Amino acid sequence: MKVISITIKDLKTVLSDKQAIIITMLMPVILMTILSMALKGSFISSDDVVAEQIKVAVVKQYDEEADSQIFNQVLEERLNIDIEGDEVNPEEVFFEDFLGSEEVLELINYRVEEEEKAMELINQGEISAIIILPEKYIYNMKINLLTPFRNNVNVKILTHPDRAINGEIITSVMEAYTNTMSSIIIGKNVLIETASANDIGGDGFDNIEEVMEGMTDLVEGMSVSIEDITVHGRQSIKSSDYYAVAMMTMFILFAAGQGGRMLLEEKDNQTYQRMVVADITKTHILAGKFIAVFLIASIQITIMLIYSYFALKVKWGDVSSVIVLSLTSAFSVAGLGIFIASITYRAGNYRIANLFENVIIQVMALLGGSFFPLDLMPEVIQKLSFISLNGLALKAYLKIIKGYNFADISSYVLILALTGSLFTIAGVIAFNKEKGAAEHAKHNKIKTA
Repeated sequence: MKVISITIKDLKTVLSDKQAIIITMLMPVILMTILSMALKGSFISSDDVVAEQIKVAVVKQYDEEADSQIFNQVLEERLNIDIEGDEVNPEEVFFEDFLGSEEVLELINYRVEEEEKAMELINQGEISAIIILPEKYIYNMKINLLTPFRNNVNVKILTHPDRAINGEIITSVMEAYTNTMSSIIIGKNVLIETASANDIGGDGFDNIEEVMEGMTDLVEGMSVSIEDITVHGRQSIKSSDYYAVAMMTMFILFAAGQGGRMLLEEKDNQTYQRMVVADITKTHILAGKFIAVFLIASIQITIMLIYSYFALKVKWGDVSSVIVLSLTSAFSVAGLGIFIASITYRAGNYRIANLFENVIIQVMALLGGSFFPLDLMPEVIQKLSFISLNGLALKAYLKIIKGYNFADISSYVLILALTGSLFTIAGVIAFNKEKGAAEHAKHNKIKTA
């Protein structure tokens, strides 16, 4: 009953403080709304993707006719093969079968330009990238596709520094092309080596025209599929999802900041001494403060969950996992609040509580990813994210939204519970070392009696 009375009194005090209500309840709702709208473009889900062609210039440094003549000469002189009729044309493969495919055309809008003109276009920002096909490209590709030999082909990609994402897309598309061509070349080499091994007389290349014809069909049938898909059972994260979680996990830390002032305020208001005189033990006092901070954090989480669900359309996922994680997060914040309250009380001033609210919470928010997604942060900060309570809670909430089950977030829940317990124990130890005020109050009680 004593603990409940202390808890009710503290809740009334906090809920009657307009400034506290604005900071802990209203501000996170406003910020999650603003950030969700303002940074929507940074979180593109599969449902939001609108195909916009990336403008690219292709530079041909080779001479197709000269390369083909050189290749025919080499083939006739080295392999004694006279090519008649159609053969694999690397230029047609690249421009028609690859860049001209439906999948790639949806993504890339290319034009063929001279190198000087292409550089001018990319400097002006009219294109996002330049693909440079090097000298002797046709010759080297024919060697690779139609002979047992293999020459290096270095296709260069120049990207605009202000369009890094488009540059990465173009690079990925070209990697898909080169990987496909490499697979075809490897398959061709295996075919030719097998023919050579079974024809000791050296006539293994008599049927090279049939091999080339088959290779032509294989190359022309090549396609690179570019799709934006969602892993089965997993949801992509939108800006509203991320910042609803980010603001919620950040602002519950202010509940710990409020709890950090409670003990010293009791002393300053002379209510702590009266509680001691009334035989209310330190355990009762700390338990009341702990439950008060726990309930404040729980109320914050509940309000933000409900608001984000209805106003921002955040799909929180498995309800039971959300409930368990929310209770554990509130528990860890309550433990932190008790620890801050105890050391603030021992210090005899509010500097520690002020430091926590004005500096430490901001640092924890930065490390935990409440300001910016951790994937965009330097590697050093990513490694330090584990030391922030909000960072642990944020990662766990996002996993639930993505569709993971409780087993996948159990480690986060365990760490939060353990951290809350350790902070509580540390707070109890720190508070029990304080003797002056309590002993003085008891001494006055005995003297009065």
